Amino acid sequence: MPRNYLVYNSHCRISSLNPYKWEVMRHFNPIAYNHCKTRPPLTQVRYDLSTQGYVLSVDPIAFPSYNVGNTLSCCYQDVERINETNVSLTPCQAFTTNAQLSNTTDSIIVSCYSEKEQIYINGHPTIPERQAVRIRLNQWAHKDRGRRVPSVLMIGIDSISRVNLIRAMPKTAQYLYDNDWFELAGYNKIDDNTFPNIMALMVGYNLSNAMKHCSPYKVNGLDKCDFIWKLFKEHGYVTAYGEDAVKINTFNYLKKGFQQPPVDYYLRPYLSAAEKLLGGNIVLGLPHCVGFETEAEHVYNYALEFAKRYRNDSFFGFFWTNTHSHSDISQTSSMDDYLRGYLQRLVSQGTMEHSIVVFFSDHGLRFGPTRATWSGHVEERLPFLFIWLPPFMRKAHPEFVQALQQNRNRLTTPYDLHITLKHILSLSGRIGSLQSLGGAKDCPKCQSLLQPVTLSRSCEDVAIADHWCTCWDFQKYDMNSNQLTYLAERVVNYINDYVSNFDNGSLANLCEPLSLGHIQSAYKAQPNEIDDSDMEMYWLIFDTSPNNAYYETTVRYNRSLPEKDNMLISRSPSRLDGYYSKPKCVKVFSIEKYCHCRR
Repeated sequence: MPRNYLVYNSHCRISSLNPYKWEVMRHFNPIAYNHCKTRPPLTQVRYDLSTQGYVLSVDPIAFPSYNVGNTLSCCYQDVERINETNVSLTPCQAFTTNAQLSNTTDSIIVSCYSEKEQIYINGHPTIPERQAVRIRLNQWAHKDRGRRVPSVLMIGIDSISRVNLIRAMPKTAQYLYDNDWFELAGYNKIDDNTFPNIMALMVGYNLSNAMKHCSPYKVNGLDKCDFIWKLFKEHGYVTAYGEDAVKINTFNYLKKGFQQPPVDYYLRPYLSAAEKLLGGNIVLGLPHCVGFETEAEHVYNYALEFAKRYRNDSFFGFFWTNTHSHSDISQTSSMDDYLRGYLQRLVSQGTMEHSIVVFFSDHGLRFGPTRATWSGHVEERLPFLFIWLPPFMRKAHPEFVQALQQNRNRLTTPYDLHITLKHILSLSGRIGSLQSLGGAKDCPKCQSLLQPVTLSRSCEDVAIADHWCTCWDFQKYDMNSNQLTYLAERVVNYINDYVSNFDNGSLANLCEPLSLGHIQSAYKAQPNEIDDSDMEMYWLIFDTSPNNAYYETTVRYNRSLPEKDNMLISRSPSRLDGYYSKPKCVKVFSIEKYCHCRR
């Protein structure tokens, strides 16, 4: 492997970026972690093995700091899900020092008063024992006849590239490198934002088929979709899903969400209530502190409790955070110490002994001042991926260890990770072979990461479009070239046609046509696998009016062909100015980045 490359073969050469390059570091300012409250929370919940239920109690250590003497009175309310956007609260039930919670209670809001003045409010999500879940677990465990079945814990963070993990969270990154996690350094996203990359991972679909078969715009569209957690549940696993920032949740932002809870333990109802009731602050447009801890910590602690509660059973947990990483390249640095400590807590509670843990992101930062740089362009396409195998699996399957080591510097994708999850399920012995589960529907050549990946993979092999592919070496190109202006104008025409024809032209009268402003950056490449000397590839950044937007696009151009055939735009152009005002006339996420509402 030549120095300065993450992947190097005849079809793909991915550069290894310097995390501390000046064009990025001039925008990077580490942020300190600040506690959300100066006092500790007055109440706590813990699972009581003897009663197989949660006990709510006043924390005797925290009590003196509230200085309320004998005047304290507290009550709690259950949070109940009505639908994806609404919850209700039961009447407030009084307690003195402790209360046994019902196993029908998923989460609570606690209020405390002193002389009729509210002096405390907090929330506690729980992982209550459920009879139906326990029956499922016991039935499958009986069939296992003592065979060890690996659990799966997925911890994902939005908008962090592999390079920004190293830059912004060096302690966390170093912990991963020092403690035998397997890195997949050539992990390349397959589409623009979170939704399509997560759908490739969780379902095996590209965006087009996700919209066709799992339409998030339709009621029950996502409920009918074949998410991987359904497959695990059908084969005796208990399942959970939690994500912070409820307004921009992966399956809810401008989407219908789920009509029924998609998993056994679903955190969204609790966080919907917590965001409204517990108080806190907003940082860069998203909730930061929610009550006594950051909203991300609510998710991380829920994942920790889920893994702890079911440490002796088979579980599948998917947990995702947006709030400390979505909007700024520096913001996530505040969580470095916390996340390193969090990974250590997973070790100390025994999760790593029996669980496969996937620590990953969907893409790098998609907008902001660094995004228009070459480093930003590459980082956005290369998220991070680390996989932990428990000791018993390393011992039983040394070939998995060898494969993951070999795959470190090979081109990999979310489709591969999807098949890897199916491979893990097949190892349980509860299902047929991996082949019987099928691969990733929209990547026939993709495969499990527990098997050696082909060395000579190309983006075309693994269903990565040119626009998202990092396998090319680009060189700066003359921005004053008439040819570039010609290409950029055609891209703008493509955008206008896309908007005017979307949904049978229903939006054509709502959005103004765009016009090309200036070309801001231009790069040219000769992709490794293209033998046709007439084929050229360009990466362009340009601005448009009247929306004052910045776009990025990748085009293939063949001057020897007729005009109607000589240019191919790879996927939809990306918008780089992330803080643009959302158009009020459309609520379709694939259109809003192109729409400037008519006056």
